Amino acid sequence: MDVADRTTGTSHVRDDLAERCQKLFQDFLEEFQVDGEEKYLPEVQELIRPERNTLTVSYQDVESYNAQLSTIIQEEYYRVFPYLCRAVRNFARDRGQVPPTKEFYVSFTDLPTRHKIRELTSQKIGTLLRISGQVVRTHPVHPELVTGTFICLDCQTVIKDVEQQFKYTQPTVCRNPVCQNRARFMLDINNSRYVDFQKVRIQETQAELPRGSIPRSVEIILRAEAVEQAQAGDKCDFTGTLIVVPDVAQLSTPGRYKKMLLKCSTVR
Repeated sequence: MDVADRTTGTSHVRDDLAERCQKLFQDFLEEFQVDGEEKYLPEVQELIRPERNTLTVSYQDVESYNAQLSTIIQEEYYRVFPYLCRAVRNFARDRGQVPPTKEFYVSFTDLPTRHKIRELTSQKIGTLLRISGQVVRTHPVHPELVTGTFICLDCQTVIKDVEQQFKYTQPTVCRNPVCQNRARFMLDINNSRYVDFQKVRIQETQAELPRGSIPRSVEIILRAEAVEQAQAGDKCDFTGTLIVVPDVAQLSTPGRYKKMLLKCSTVR
């Protein structure tokens, strides 16, 4: 949190499991071979192109390389996802010239189990899963602010890497120890980080619908290269994780609950 250390900035808690997962996943990318050649080297070299930023990895490859790693990824996906992306970034930078500020992402395919929308329960929140459904609505693609860089309007202190928490989020307090500003900040657009964002709604197909039931639906969040791959009417498989986000507009209303979305990285 921002107030943890006003001198040095945001306080970070070390996640030993996630860091170990990052190392194992980077070892997988470096060592996994097919016919004596690194399987993911050509794809990583493609990520050097400006329009590319997502590495597609077969989950079955990970499972055959290290069963423990595949289990951690599936059960703790939301927790370890940023560390998996760091492993991809390190792997790409070791094998080519990439801009230092470029972000990389990972998506998984070939998950062995396909779930139905009706099977999405709270027990699956945060895990890696694959669901199928028919796309009934797609929203336009727009840039999403991921982490913001802010300038204090009182003392001009630069505050970097402010994570956006489901809404436009400013720093809670200026990190200058002699400044008491808690409200007057300006977003530094050029030094903030953005990603393409699209929301898609899917629902159960007629074949999956139990007799006498109304089709259930769920909203899918697509980011980076996953955007604009699904159109209304398509039946697709989505690989990602189920997350719970607050209904920000209704947070002050008593009795309001959170809603579940699928944060997706792969569309097939």
